[in-house]
Amino acid sequence: MAIFKGRVRVRYGYSRWGYTRNNGKGWHGGSDEEGLDSTTIRMPDYKGKSISGRVVTARKVDRSTGSKTWEWGWYVCVELDAGQTPDAVNCLYFCHNARNLVFAPWGDMEEAMCKNDIPLYALESGDALAVMGSTGNASLASPPFAHCHFEVRATAAGAGLDPTAYTGHPNAVGTYGEAIDETEDSDMKFLEVTSGKCEVF
Repeated sequence: MAIFKGRVRVRYGYSRWGYTRNNGKGWHGGSDEEGLDSTTIRMPDYKGKSISGRVVTARKVDRSTGSKTWEWGWYVCVELDAGQTPDAVNCLYFCHNARNLVFAPWGDMEEAMCKNDIPLYALESGDALAVMGSTGNASLASPPFAHCHFEVRATAAGAGLDPTAYTGHPNAVGTYGEAIDETEDSDMKFLEVTSGKCEVF
């Protein structure tokens, strides 16, 4: 399971992971993944193997705080369960979201409890995380385009590591994956909390 159902595109050379900006002098810690057939960001697998984890952060940081995290806009951080992959990756980041579909354990628990008492912060490959967007510094692009800045790290404060085992494609500009018939996820259900009641729409 890739980050999106169907095709994904890495649009620009500077959208790749590594020293891809400012003529090779600027660091880009992740891969800018653009879903072409679906806007729903999903928990990926690792080289075709299903993986699991839990949401540790699902938020937006205001630019006025001075934290560089504002650049990610709305984002989700998933901490992988231990011992699943042979690499150093422990944290997956999904950034620039239009909105998040999951919650951290200390987040909006009233809304989280609407899903039959199953905590929305426990995840496995294929689970929906967010809707692709252009929040944070992605809104400053000319022109802005909706995508997911996907970054993998060993620690929350560490540098971005090679994400290709999780994206399922090379660290290169191109379009990857197979087209799907529908242009949006037809099986998606969203929860709305009104007057203390949960409604699925």
